[in-house]
Amino acid sequence: MRINFLNNDEDNLSVFEKRKIVQLAWVNFAALCTAFIYFIYKLVFSFGQVCLPCDLSMIFLLMLALYCLSNKRINCALNIVFLIPFFVYGYYLSDFYNHIPKNETVFNTLWWVAGGLVYLAVFSVNITRLYLFFAVAVVTLWFHIKEAGLIQEYFYESQLRFQNPILIILLLFISIAGIRYYFEKGLMQVSKTLKKTTDKIQELINTSKQPIVQIKIISDEEGQITDLIIKKVNVSFEQHFKILNNKVVNQKASYIFNYLFHNSINSNDLLIINPKPQRDVFIEHLEKWYTINTIRPNDDEYICIFYDVTQQYKVISGLKDSRQRFKVLLEAIPDIFFIIDKDGVYEDFVIKDGDKLKINDSEIVGHSIYEVGFSELMANKIYQCIQDTIMNDSIESIEYALDTPNGTFMFEMRLAKLNSHSVISIARDITKRKTAEFQLEEAKNRAEAANSLKSAFLANLSHEIRTPMNAIMGSAEILAEADLPEEDRGEYSSAILNSGLQLMKMIDDTINLSKIETKTVEVEKSFIRINPLIRELFSMYEPIVKMKTEVEFEALTDIKSPAFGFVTDRVLLHESLSKLIDNAIKFTESGIVTFGYNMVSASAIEFFVEDTGKGIPADEMDKIYGRFYKIDKSNTLKNSGTGLGLAIAKEFVSLLGGKLKGESTLGEGSRFYFTLQFDKGEGFMKVVH
Repeated sequence: MRINFLNNDEDNLSVFEKRKIVQLAWVNFAALCTAFIYFIYKLVFSFGQVCLPCDLSMIFLLMLALYCLSNKRINCALNIVFLIPFFVYGYYLSDFYNHIPKNETVFNTLWWVAGGLVYLAVFSVNITRLYLFFAVAVVTLWFHIKEAGLIQEYFYESQLRFQNPILIILLLFISIAGIRYYFEKGLMQVSKTLKKTTDKIQELINTSKQPIVQIKIISDEEGQITDLIIKKVNVSFEQHFKILNNKVVNQKASYIFNYLFHNSINSNDLLIINPKPQRDVFIEHLEKWYTINTIRPNDDEYICIFYDVTQQYKVISGLKDSRQRFKVLLEAIPDIFFIIDKDGVYEDFVIKDGDKLKINDSEIVGHSIYEVGFSELMANKIYQCIQDTIMNDSIESIEYALDTPNGTFMFEMRLAKLNSHSVISIARDITKRKTAEFQLEEAKNRAEAANSLKSAFLANLSHEIRTPMNAIMGSAEILAEADLPEEDRGEYSSAILNSGLQLMKMIDDTINLSKIETKTVEVEKSFIRINPLIRELFSMYEPIVKMKTEVEFEALTDIKSPAFGFVTDRVLLHESLSKLIDNAIKFTESGIVTFGYNMVSASAIEFFVEDTGKGIPADEMDKIYGRFYKIDKSNTLKNSGTGLGLAIAKEFVSLLGGKLKGESTLGEGSRFYFTLQFDKGEGFMKVVH
């Protein structure tokens, strides 16, 4: 809670006086609380020690002091201290109640009058009041000593230096007076200095050719600024802003500023909210720029000096326009210009892409070519070109790479003779050109590699097609024989069917590859049951595996629920697993081929195909996903195929949102797997035994 000890007329007080009133009020308030609490205590616990006239008078006078302070009557509050003798009499000498014997309360009186002396020494500006109270204190002590019959005792020669209350109060008064004299002397010197400063400020205001306004600060008891009042404006201000001093004096600064500057300057923002020693403002209706210097010579005043800087702003604006034109001109030239002396030291430079290259003047000018980031070999080459250019008046050209915080850039530097001791270096950014050249070279290499692979693929495909075509044609000729036994006719029909399926698979691989390369594979996701898909794949490949008598075939399902499934593309998932199973069966001569899935978490499912085949060499693991690639190129008859199975499976898995991975040990087997998100899954319940 905030207590306001000042009334509405506080504007006439200085900040110092306001603070003194607040301090006095708190001291008196503390004394009032203490007196009241002590009075209540005596009423409850020591009623016989209650001096009703004294205690009630004490409380009343302290309240009166607070009332005086609330009305800015400092002297009224201070003068109440002169009533201390009456309280001394009431508490220690009167017959109002049974008090302690008079001879035992002399030093109580001493503490009362000593407190009054300190109180006046701290808060009273008038030294005469202090002298007068000292006289009252001496009389009060003398009277108490006399009433107690202690005159002879206290004024023995042996007692003069130690226990004499009058001597003690005299020493206290001398000490207080000395301290007051010391501080008042210093204060007087400060006041003189302040007066000289104030006089100089007033002289400056009166004679200055710059518009100046003095603003009075109105503060609350806590020193917070509550208002700003115009105190004075000088003649220059009157002439400059066409307003007379008597029209603005004692007016609120906010009102005058809004009236004169049409809201271009907010006095509260300028002086209270965001005060700055100097601020540039543009007054729109005057079409002028001003620099406002703000000074606060004391706690009660601001001085604002207005400098018309319109002409300077026009010059700066013109320079900015010129600079902008030259900047646009230079930016039209995609080069960096350097001036380098014959010793290889940079004298100047102009750069278009400084922000991109992060080059500052301090990092270039004055530094040698050996200090700005070139390798020693490159710096030596540039130095030699500088010497050749100056000596032969020739144009030298160098290409180099430059590492910057934004990456590596390629430049072509051309050096031409500027004079007998320096050259001009023009550096052109050729990063895009070089990048394009590198990209073209890489594209050419990739195209040649792709062409080579496709040639190999076509050669391999033509070779692979001959085998089933020969089987179809041979079987068809035999079937045409009229005397062919019926049991042989079924065998040759089956051979034709199998060869046709093999041809169809080759055609499907070629079509899938074409779709992948042209990015026309369509992903159509829907909810599918996983276990039926696994059974379908098992049924498809079980007859093929049975033809290999030493190979077992197994399907593993982690979740047994018939409702188990999730949202994905069934065709792409089926095709991906088919390619992996086909590869596993093709390269496994004995052992087991296993495929299926595992729930690796509540939101992810892993599909896998593993075998105990011959495995893949470690140095070829990164190559097996390449198109048309075959590990064993010599054994094409035994393991025929297009070499597209893993490449197609990898692309399809990627379209499903997964990544195909493989692990293999040569001679022991391989495992291929991929993980998909269990999107909108159902039937996920795993029984653990």
